[in-house]
Amino acid sequence: MVWARTRLLIWDYIFEPVKQIRISYVGRNPDRFYRKVNELVRTTFNVPESYVQEKDYTWEKIRETERFDVGWEVNKVLDTFSYITVEIDLRGFVTEGEGRATIIIKPRLITEYPQDTIWQQSIFYEMLRRVWHKAFYHHRRMEYLNMGKELVVSFESSLKHFAEALRAGEI
Repeated sequence: MVWARTRLLIWDYIFEPVKQIRISYVGRNPDRFYRKVNELVRTTFNVPESYVQEKDYTWEKIRETERFDVGWEVNKVLDTFSYITVEIDLRGFVTEGEGRATIIIKPRLITEYPQDTIWQQSIFYEMLRRVWHKAFYHHRRMEYLNMGKELVVSFESSLKHFAEALRAGEI
């Protein structure tokens, strides 16, 4: 990630034109998805603890119903200019062991070019950067996009296997 005040951002959704993936579960113990998502984020994306931010956390119990709404943001730094950001939202409720959980996954590949200095804001720099981007870096970004697809599909299938095991009572 580039630490600059002014920067040019290029966003690519990992699965174009799909901007988010939704997994819904109805059955026993949907609150167990909280720990599973936390575990899978670190193992699947292979990121340090500091690159996983729990943005929202709401867990309330009213009588016999527990409602939860948790959001994470995962940043996987790929090189100086590019990183993958995945936003994960878990929402649901549990009443007497039965309930519903919905997991929404929003993956993006982001490339940032700094534009702080006079040189970086000049037309000559922009022309050179654009040629470099088209000739060399575009291929690397496509590799990152494919890697992002593999990571998100692996994360998604792990969650689906967990949901199937939970539904079958194996967990």
